[in-house]
Amino acid sequence: MKRNVLLCLIALLCLFCAHPGFAEPTKKVIVLPFAVNAAPDLAYLEESLPKLLQDRLTALGLEVIPQEETMRLLQEQQVEYLDLGIARDMALLSGAAYAVYGSFSQVGENISIDTRLVEAFGVREPIPFFVVKEGVINILPAIEETAAKIQNGVQQTDRIASIDVRGNEILDDDVVLMRLKIQPGDVYDPKAVNTELKSLYELGYFDDIAIALEDTAEGKRLVINVKEKPLISAISVEGAEELDADDLLATIATKTGAVLNPRVLADDMGKIRELYRKDGFYNAEVDYTLTQADAKRARLNILVKEGKKLYVTDIVIQGAKQLDPDDLKDELALTERGMLSWMTGTGVLREEILDRDAAALEAYYGNRGFLNAKVGQPEVSYLDDGITVTFQVEEGERYTVASVKYEGEMIAAPEDLDSVIALDDLARENEFFDRSVLRSDLQKLVEHYSNFGYAFAEADVNMARNEEEKQLDITYILSKGNKISINRVLIEGNTKTRDNVIRREMRLVDGDIFDGSLLRRSNTRLNRLDFFETVEITPEPTANPSALDLRVKVKEKPTGQFSAGVGYSSYSQVFFSGQVLERNLFGMGYQLGFTGTISSKSADYTATFWNPHYDDTDLGVGVSLYNKMNEYSDYDKQAMGARLLFGYPLGEYTNLSWNYRIERYTIEDIDDDADKVIKDIEGQNWASALYASIKRDTTDRRINPSKGTTHQFSVEYAGGLIGGDDDFVKYIVDSNHYYPVFLETIIHLHAQAGYVMENGSERIPPFERFYLGGMNSVRGYEERSISPVYDQQEGQEGYDEGDEKGGNKSFFFNAEYLVPLHKDMGIVGLVFFDAGKTWDDDESVDMDLYKSVGAGVRWYSPLGPLRLEYGYPLDTVEIDDERKGRFEFSVGQFF
Repeated sequence: MKRNVLLCLIALLCLFCAHPGFAEPTKKVIVLPFAVNAAPDLAYLEESLPKLLQDRLTALGLEVIPQEETMRLLQEQQVEYLDLGIARDMALLSGAAYAVYGSFSQVGENISIDTRLVEAFGVREPIPFFVVKEGVINILPAIEETAAKIQNGVQQTDRIASIDVRGNEILDDDVVLMRLKIQPGDVYDPKAVNTELKSLYELGYFDDIAIALEDTAEGKRLVINVKEKPLISAISVEGAEELDADDLLATIATKTGAVLNPRVLADDMGKIRELYRKDGFYNAEVDYTLTQADAKRARLNILVKEGKKLYVTDIVIQGAKQLDPDDLKDELALTERGMLSWMTGTGVLREEILDRDAAALEAYYGNRGFLNAKVGQPEVSYLDDGITVTFQVEEGERYTVASVKYEGEMIAAPEDLDSVIALDDLARENEFFDRSVLRSDLQKLVEHYSNFGYAFAEADVNMARNEEEKQLDITYILSKGNKISINRVLIEGNTKTRDNVIRREMRLVDGDIFDGSLLRRSNTRLNRLDFFETVEITPEPTANPSALDLRVKVKEKPTGQFSAGVGYSSYSQVFFSGQVLERNLFGMGYQLGFTGTISSKSADYTATFWNPHYDDTDLGVGVSLYNKMNEYSDYDKQAMGARLLFGYPLGEYTNLSWNYRIERYTIEDIDDDADKVIKDIEGQNWASALYASIKRDTTDRRINPSKGTTHQFSVEYAGGLIGGDDDFVKYIVDSNHYYPVFLETIIHLHAQAGYVMENGSERIPPFERFYLGGMNSVRGYEERSISPVYDQQEGQEGYDEGDEKGGNKSFFFNAEYLVPLHKDMGIVGLVFFDAGKTWDDDESVDMDLYKSVGAGVRWYSPLGPLRLEYGYPLDTVEIDDERKGRFEFSVGQFF
């Protein structure tokens, strides 16, 4: 009886001490005797096994009740056998948190240790452990394994078994659980839990959070009780007039049905203010209020005070004394409000470009001799009537270039290097120093050295200042490094295009001496194929310091093309055109295309095959088959023919092409008043013609070039020695120039002149003469409308007066200014001026040309180049005295 009362008192005392206000009891372990079920020679384990287990637990860091004290306690309590209840009593009486007892058994050659870990207060279920080994020799390993399991069992009671979230009705548990750093299985740490509590409050979704701890058999259960902020039942916007309320709501993260979050709301108010700032309302005020019908739901009211829209009315450049402030303003992307700002959008402050403009001013000074010029952070003043932006400038001294010299490893005489750079020109003229010219010179010198195999050449500069004369002595310091050869050309990224198609465009091959100009030319040639979205040629080091690999990495793009166009002219009425083209057939670089154009007065169907590198040589071969019908004013022409095509490069930029054409055509439906030349060729005819052309092309890309030129001279010889019914010789000269100017805009100049003459006969077929007008010559005029016409006063008979006759001489000129409107989509705007004329056989060439102006848009679309252009004629032609503008549209062809 006394024993039971004593145990109850001890239990009450321990439970009281376990109250949160007291420290947690020490996690001691008492090891009780083990029953031994084995041969008599193992009876010693009844005493030694608990001692061995106790020693091992102590070595593992657990605090164990000494064996002497354990035995004394068992004697005092007169314990004759052990069970769960007695084990708990012994733990309580000894002050231990856990008791360990069990049995040792031997069955044949196997031994086993069956252990129970008993928690003193009975809050958790006992944890059993069972260890089996083969042979008595493994008793110690079995004891060690048992001790390790006991240690894990004791520590498991301090680990977090699970984490529960309670009280949330709207938000998912994961909103809390994904934020936590502590996870099930972690050792319980009150400091870490407190840190998590602060982190959960920072989410902003909860008015109150409480964390409780529950003990379970598996460990501690962490219970997070939350009280959510109210649900947003509706959102309204008040005061928004200049900006659409739906646009404001679309930009914020807070949505109807979400839990109110003050942190997110603060960010949302900032986003709305930024929208207003981008639209010029820099003084806009944005706030919010909440209207709660109950504790769980609230209405969000966004309140806006827009204020007055402000524009940049004044840009001030303070400190500009030696340079004109107006010239400096021209370098800025920021502009002042003007009379046409409502249309052009100028005068709106874009804060993101202020730093760019400050850097642009500093660069402008640096390019005009001001080495020490500094431009401070722009100051923006928001006034009631507008915005003033002030740039503070410190100009410093201005320097001229006195001399240019070279030092280091030179591969050419100084005078030869002078031809490479441009700064020496400034020195000769004693001009002001230009930092942009210096940077360009350094690049040019490196490229010049690379052209001679020095791939790792370096160029540096030393500037010696003469402060008295305010002059600079420039010394370029050159280092050539090793001469480099090409080890291998490696190709990757091509899944369709064959390696040989890429390699034949490379100007550098295995074993060549490195040449920077040829490397750049290789890149240009691969881009001009138009088979790839991107082309990257990267030199890579090898084990040999004097050799490089060239890694050619391409990203292929679709090379099949379908294009279609529709247009209208007074000559052809509505016309339709289409093209199906594969520019990389079978991945071998072959071209196969079918084109067709049809209108009320014409039809043209053509199929073409072209192999630009026959048998991987430079010879190009192909064939073209066509069927054409044209209804002219006096007659109709139907033609069917074929061309044998050939081409061969003459150097890097020049190509020779030639072809032979054989054609059978029929002239029919001739008007009674048609010209005698037409009546003479009525019926079926044959044409036999040789054509040759030399073309030099230095443009940077095939479609939409930005720089470079094309020059072409062609001659066509028909009849005469090669037979046929048509006898003529036709010459055409064509030239294009592309000049890049500021902000990626381009000036494009194009001119063409032609002359056709008789070849042993007295007639030139009218369809081989020159007619201008339309999209591909002089825009704004009808097709074929710029032409000599028949005139009865000249004594000619048998024709309609005023019909176009065609000229034997022709010239036209196009000047375009191209502006990128959307670079990623390939949309370009343009304005143009065209002029041209054709002359009759007995007319001399004059410069009284027919002129036009206009504008248009081009889109380099996936379906091919698209053109929409409007031309307005500045003169009247003989066949039509009415002058009016014309829209023209096409897909897939540029001049």
